[in-house]
Amino acid sequence: MARGRGFFRCQLASACAKGRNGYPYWMPLAVLHGILGYAEGARAAAVRRAQAAGRYDKADPVLLAGATRTTALLETSQGGTRQKAWNDLGPDERMRLFRQAPQGLEPVALWLNEDGLPRDGHGWHHTFDTANARVASLGLDGFTCSPHLLRHSMALKWFAIGKLVHVARLEHLTLDEASDFRAQFGDTWHLVQTMLGHRRVETTKLVYLEPFQSLEVELLLAHADGFPAAQFMADAFAGHPRVRTDPLGSAG
Repeated sequence: MARGRGFFRCQLASACAKGRNGYPYWMPLAVLHGILGYAEGARAAAVRRAQAAGRYDKADPVLLAGATRTTALLETSQGGTRQKAWNDLGPDERMRLFRQAPQGLEPVALWLNEDGLPRDGHGWHHTFDTANARVASLGLDGFTCSPHLLRHSMALKWFAIGKLVHVARLEHLTLDEASDFRAQFGDTWHLVQTMLGHRRVETTKLVYLEPFQSLEVELLLAHADGFPAAQFMADAFAGHPRVRTDPLGSAG
């Protein structure tokens, strides 16, 4: 992470992504601090309990003999090693990865269950189900949540932030300069598309940010109230060979 930045740029492996479409994501520094606290606290305790119970000896582990930023060096059953790119290691393979620590075998996976074994990705749904049941037991209706719902919330939040950032950057530019800026860096739709890892911006627009489509129109109409549209159109298209601006209908 560069000095002064409050986030890390990470990468979701293609083998772990929907449609094998790996993409970058950004982790705030505060989140990393929380993860380190978990690793040194609850995770470490779960590992010690599992080692004492001998659970890792029955886990059919694949030993990680070494690693670089892009490649894992895995021990084979014949006693040799083989290389495999992290980008090609899927969830099932990652759950079997262990390393030899001073206290014994330890999972490479970060997130563990209370028994110390790697947590399946779909296990997060059970966590949300338990939380939803707890909320319902308090008599609160309509407050359910799911992991995927958080992606929708993230999309809405960052679209709003992106709009504010774009306005701040573009407000001092001419129309041509603003157009060049969007052509070079993309618009807010493409910002959210990148953050969610979608292949097509249409998925971002039609599924995750559908509420903003009508809002865009409403904001445009609100700002257009009292705007000198006729003069603006005349100036913008003056001299264009395919636009007729003469109110009398003469050729132009």
